[in-house]
Amino acid sequence: MNKIAIQTKYQEFFLWGLAAFVAVCAGAISITGNLKLIGLFLGGFTGLIIALYPALLFWIAILVSLIVAGLAQLYLPQLQLIRWAIIPVTFALLLHAFLQLFQPVTQQENISRTMPVIVGISIAFILINVFSAVLNLQTLPSFITGFKGYFQVWGLLFAMAYIGWDKRLMEITLPRVIFIIALIQIPFALHQYLFVVPSRVGIVRGLVPIDIVSGTFGGSVLGGGANAVLAAYMFVVWSCVLALWKNKVISLTRMLVISAILLSPVLINEAKVSVVYVVAVFLTVFRRGSFKNMLRFIGIGFVSFAIVAIMLAAFVRHAPEGKVESWSDLIAYTYEYNVEKDDAFGDKLSRGGAIKLWMQEHGSLTHTLFGYGVGATRSEERNQLAQQLGINNPASYGVGAIAIVAVLWESGITGLLVMIMLFFVAFRTAGKLESEYEMNPWLSALFVGLQGAIVVLFISLWHKNFFVFHIGFQAIPILIFGYLAYWSRQKKINGRQ
Repeated sequence: MNKIAIQTKYQEFFLWGLAAFVAVCAGAISITGNLKLIGLFLGGFTGLIIALYPALLFWIAILVSLIVAGLAQLYLPQLQLIRWAIIPVTFALLLHAFLQLFQPVTQQENISRTMPVIVGISIAFILINVFSAVLNLQTLPSFITGFKGYFQVWGLLFAMAYIGWDKRLMEITLPRVIFIIALIQIPFALHQYLFVVPSRVGIVRGLVPIDIVSGTFGGSVLGGGANAVLAAYMFVVWSCVLALWKNKVISLTRMLVISAILLSPVLINEAKVSVVYVVAVFLTVFRRGSFKNMLRFIGIGFVSFAIVAIMLAAFVRHAPEGKVESWSDLIAYTYEYNVEKDDAFGDKLSRGGAIKLWMQEHGSLTHTLFGYGVGATRSEERNQLAQQLGINNPASYGVGAIAIVAVLWESGITGLLVMIMLFFVAFRTAGKLESEYEMNPWLSALFVGLQGAIVVLFISLWHKNFFVFHIGFQAIPILIFGYLAYWSRQKKINGRQ
């Protein structure tokens, strides 16, 4: 009996068993007459049906993490808990991936049964966080909160690596959907700039109104916005667009038009790290082969320089009045705010201050190596951490101000090194795949672009702490890691074994 026949028979048996179970439950619940219970049952039953289709789960996970969760948080805060839907969805995908491991491999599939290095390091990072929680005797609620914050979308990585996806979905459809989602950011960013920003002016002391320009990545009218996530996403996509132009897959005119569209939101949302992203993407994408086409290299260098100049001018315009009058003032102010000052405000650590605090207070050798447990820098846990360390500074609640420091506190130097290794291996894997698929200009360009994207995301670890809790941000590197893991498992590359 071949593999398809086995799968079909298994699915039929599963569906008949499910139907019988649902029929019994439906009868029992209907008798109660409880509308809420009946609605909950119907919702759960619908979820079970959806769980049978990994492709549907895959697209739901992408849409919820990159669009729905953020929009609900900003525009419909009463529905913002819809983001929790990502957990059962990615868990179901993880189960599909696990079951796929036990499926026999036919000669036509041509996939490697070895574990991609990216997957192995990802598992190591998860296990280190579990070990740190056990070592610190974390309570179960604290562990669940922290673990959920870190790994709520990581099931996507394993699903992309091990589920037998159609190659066209991975090669063509997924990149196009990611690009379309980037275009969707434009109208939302404009609406937020024109209507939401004015409503925030003067509401709360220390609130930066312009940072609510976050597209579909969320925020709060009375709090912060994920403008940095929007910036990172747009530069991830822009990096791939530049690589496609470099490989002559798209024309110069198309590249310039797309670039202007993609980067327009970052001119108005005051994510000053965007200036660094421009340089990082340019140097990464064009670091090789530039001398073969010097004119193309000089041309895109001029475009990148122009983008940086425009951004600096825009950021000067949005800077605090009286403190910044030129781009040099902006650089000096940004450096002072993030590096020289320990506190960004009276009750919040600056990025440099968070690093200094860890260097001064990191604790015993065990805590230095393995941290204080997953989620230790968030909500109530951070107060316990401050008390444990004897920190009286009111700014201590910002101990996890950036992802690098949050990981240091929670899983120690060991966890940080593994996380850095994950990004490094992903960068190297993309480079190897680019060489192996050099006969496919589209794919090889995507892999070059993903190298620039990985550099952008690595820089973001030093800028924000979204890596440890933000669904929208987490989905970006996880999709990239999963994409690279998928192509790493393909045994036939350009017709070669």
